[in-house]
Amino acid sequence: MKKLLIILTFVFGVTLAYGQEKGAEKAEPKHDKFRWGFSFLNVWTDVKGTTPDLYTKPSLGGTLKVEYYPVEFLGITAGIGYQQRGYGLILPDTGFVAPSINTYRNRVRTNNVEFPIGLILKTPKPIAGGSTWLTATLGISPLRMFEASDVYLSVEDGFHVVKDVTAAFSRSDSPLFVSIGPEIDTSAGFLQVQLIGSFGSSEVFTAVNNPKGYSAKNRFFGVSIGCTF
Repeated sequence: MKKLLIILTFVFGVTLAYGQEKGAEKAEPKHDKFRWGFSFLNVWTDVKGTTPDLYTKPSLGGTLKVEYYPVEFLGITAGIGYQQRGYGLILPDTGFVAPSINTYRNRVRTNNVEFPIGLILKTPKPIAGGSTWLTATLGISPLRMFEASDVYLSVEDGFHVVKDVTAAFSRSDSPLFVSIGPEIDTSAGFLQVQLIGSFGSSEVFTAVNNPKGYSAKNRFFGVSIGCTF
């Protein structure tokens, strides 16, 4: 993931530099009806409902997408991507520290293939110097969870305990997502920076290893950075 972040940062930098070089040649913002591109997500995930004590965890994701704008201020988007979800468990230490002290070592991570589909709304005219629009997207992101792991971090010896808990979690969900932020015409492409939230619609837990009958739904909040061409 660190390598992916470095590559994306390089792509954004090259795009912006190229856009500045071409800015003098093309002062008027362009309108492309069909675009393709990608987004990188850095979000904080957890589940909301009747749950054990937990806390949010940073999670990464990425999406390949297409966009179509029948008119300048209205578009649709669809894509396919990978998204981490999950949460951290607030549990007492098992022996190295006093039992009443939580060490934030235990976390549950799910790995998901997602298919986001959404409606894009843009300001009718550019703002901030004529090359930036404010955009908002509302849609759903059907997902298929293919792996879930319970990880206990052993910082003393580095031998982390990893358990496969895939059977304890539902395999499918259709979270609602909403995002808002600027879109910048760089002449080489469009740079998109969005605040994003996602809210699951289906039960997360199954009956497997769930004696207390916990019930919750997925959610996350964070930032999406992308480019379209």
